[in-house]
Amino acid sequence: MATTVRSILNRAAALLNDEEFVRWEESELLEWLNDGQRAVAKGPSTDAYVLRANVTAVAGTAQTLPTNAIRLVDVVKNVSNGSAVHQADYATVDMLSSTWRASASGVAESYFYDERNPKQFEVYPPQAGGELLEVVYNAQPGDATISGNIAISDMYADSLIDYIVYRGLSKDTEDSAAELGRATAFYRAFLLGVGYKESTDIQIEPRRS
Repeated sequence: MATTVRSILNRAAALLNDEEFVRWEESELLEWLNDGQRAVAKGPSTDAYVLRANVTAVAGTAQTLPTNAIRLVDVVKNVSNGSAVHQADYATVDMLSSTWRASASGVAESYFYDERNPKQFEVYPPQAGGELLEVVYNAQPGDATISGNIAISDMYADSLIDYIVYRGLSKDTEDSAAELGRATAFYRAFLLGVGYKESTDIQIEPRRS
């Protein structure tokens, strides 16, 4: 990632008409930037912050992603022999063999994923335990620093600016309908920019700091 935190904060400060960081200190804007990175990573887009890692399998079919994971993107291969692991459908395999979870252990051939349980996945055949599986997953980004770069994809730089400005303007909305309207507009721009659709189930009212 090549977008600097400094450039994001400066552009947000300009939109807030506070380029000297008087009303909102740099440290406060940085905190909102990091909140924004986490909000983007948890959003519907799966390309904001993606990591690849080897997961040590436990015995059985159910496996768990690393602790910083948000959701699974793909199970790539068995590390030991390089054989691919293909995504399969629960309903299909359950119909073919309802006892597949009790099968003999072996090299993983298929994986199953249910978004309702985003940090876990299952593999077939069951694992003996200790095998390495290469996975790709969306992760929670760590905190950025003022002197560093953003952690998430550069394509979401504008969305981070929208988020910071929304948070800043939200501090002044109690006494200003105009600021409330601006904050709401920036929050809507943030939501749409990170992949949410305009719909009744999206909360677009700005939050208090």
